[in-house]
Amino acid sequence: MSTLKHKGKGPQAMTANELRSGLSVWMTKDFGWSRDYRDALLTEDEATIERMDEVARAAELVNDVVGAYFIDTVDGKPARYRERFRTHGPTYDTAELI
Repeated sequence: MSTLKHKGKGPQAMTANELRSGLSVWMTKDFGWSRDYRDALLTEDEATIERMDEVARAAELVNDVVGAYFIDTVDGKPARYRERFRTHGPTYDTAELI
């Protein structure tokens, strides 16, 4: 495994930021990326976690995402405040980006 910090126990999700927009994204069941946490792949399967790791590293190499890492989940939701906060979207006015 890479240094994407999978050390948790229980269901894991992969999160990152889109490089171009900076918005939070989560890896989906088809190993794509979604801005909606409800689309996130949650798994405890080690083979799937390995695949998530490989896909995230490849996405970082082609500059699709940045800062990919695994998060712990509890009852289908992020376990830590930081990730729960990120599920609500940006904390700045995106209209200014246009």
